[in-house]
Amino acid sequence: MWGNGGFEFLTNWVELSFLGLLFLGFAAGKLIIDVTFSYLLIAAAGLIAGRLSYVKRENDALPFNAISLAFLVGYLFGHRTGNWLVITLIFAAAAVVSYKAHQSIDFLA
Repeated sequence: MWGNGGFEFLTNWVELSFLGLLFLGFAAGKLIIDVTFSYLLIAAAGLIAGRLSYVKRENDALPFNAISLAFLVGYLFGHRTGNWLVITLIFAAAAVVSYKAHQSIDFLA
């Protein structure tokens, strides 16, 4: 990770992003105490995850999917309100809806 007198960010961006979003999700889960806002935040994160999956569908999408799931896992470890199963289902449903919406928009264009 530390080589040639400096940090090799370009080779470790996935790991750093994964850890950053894991901690960000955990912090968001600890700070949010309203269940409605909690579900809205996780739905927005799912929409972004679906968009990333669609944009990177032909290239290697695994790093972006792992980073998206890092936020979800961090949020699940830190959440104080809501059910973990409902949170996971909302995230997955929003990701699928976003992916399919982008797919249909691309089909029409």
